[in-house]
Amino acid sequence: ILGTAPSSTPLDMLAIASQAIVPRVATRVVPRRRVPTRAAATSPSSLKPRGVVARPAKRVAIRPAAAFAASVFAAKDDDDDWEDIDPDDIEFLDGEFVVEAFDDEDQLAKALCAEVEENAKACLAERGGFTLAVPGGSVAKALAGLKDAKGIDWSKVHLFFVNERVPDGKCYKLAMDTWVGAVGMPDANVHKPDAGGSVEEEAAAYEAQMRTLAEGDDDVMMLDEVNGLPVFDLILLGMGADGHVGSIYPDSDALKDETGAAVLGVDMPGKRSITMSLPLINTAERVVVAASGTKKAETVRAVLEDDESELPGACVDAFSTIFFLDSGAASKLVAYAEEEEEE
Repeated sequence: ILGTAPSSTPLDMLAIASQAIVPRVATRVVPRRRVPTRAAATSPSSLKPRGVVARPAKRVAIRPAAAFAASVFAAKDDDDDWEDIDPDDIEFLDGEFVVEAFDDEDQLAKALCAEVEENAKACLAERGGFTLAVPGGSVAKALAGLKDAKGIDWSKVHLFFVNERVPDGKCYKLAMDTWVGAVGMPDANVHKPDAGGSVEEEAAAYEAQMRTLAEGDDDVMMLDEVNGLPVFDLILLGMGADGHVGSIYPDSDALKDETGAAVLGVDMPGKRSITMSLPLINTAERVVVAASGTKKAETVRAVLEDDESELPGACVDAFSTIFFLDSGAASKLVAYAEEEEEE
């Protein structure tokens, strides 16, 4: 589906995506807010679905919805928990899985800023609050354009960090220097780890910050009624060449964690950090995974096209999951190659 890009923000890109609606299985108690994530810049009050984009897009199916649904029901045979669920109580909720490829890193960075800006405005208009989680590295640097964002009440935005070195606070410092310090977000709304203990203590204290916000009376954040985890409006992730997201690395304890914790301590040589867990990431309303450069092309291909991939990036499966790639990172995708050949 094509949209008309506002003349003030042209984003020339090729989009590779699954327009198929991906069914998500859940019991009927799951309260999913239908947050508009692609409201047109010319009419911020209009609530448009993801399929209507603010820039030209050509989309190719990557994950067929029917196949996804079949895999879910096939899995039930190996899950004892299904025995206690009445089929009449199961509800399919519309989700989405989208991949977009941009010409270069600059266009990708503009898209990340637009993603934050559009989601913030939509959530603020809907309920007067917006929760955002960001990583460090190239994604944090790409958000420099938020300094020029208009029409966002930053006093009602709460910022968390996907992962953070402790006690160094590198992600916090980078965000403050790159854009947070310039937009006037209150210090109290910039949530950073500061417990001063072990990585496990830091993780528990950081999760407590999220839960305190979610248990408040102002509806800034909710707790998921099924898994009890905080629900972020938008989480941005950068994916490394090895497929890691946050501080969740391949074959790591964090990847295999089944405690149900929202935040985990990661004690690696030279990298003491905390990280959002995969269950917390996947509980978010919307997650955007960004990757750029040809060095990540094979990892991107494995994450998006290998059904058996167990890389952390392949385990990202939020209600709305979007991959933002530049042409280099997308270069080994079958769909991308086919589009290149047609042109």
